[in-house]
Amino acid sequence: MVQVVPLNWVGSFCNFGGPLAPGETDRWWAAGGEWGRENRLYLFSAFCDNGSEIAVRNIAHYRGGHDETHFEIHNSGAGEPVYYYFYIAWSDPITV
Repeated sequence: MVQVVPLNWVGSFCNFGGPLAPGETDRWWAAGGEWGRENRLYLFSAFCDNGSEIAVRNIAHYRGGHDETHFEIHNSGAGEPVYYYFYIAWSDPITV
């Protein structure tokens, strides 16, 4: 039988960056806080104001003496470079 586990979510504005030219990628990493202390689900979201196609990709988490999460923000749009901002949300710890 499948077990249903309700999860609460918390989110936070993380940072902003740019200008990011079309076809280019910014690489970010984060450590500390809620990051990596327990098994959780994470949701990364990136936005820009001019409608370009911008996305978070290649997310990797490294555990060890110093937990780190690495990710990229990529502009696959056309036109002018964009300024962007991003948010990260995380769930309650998963203990199943």
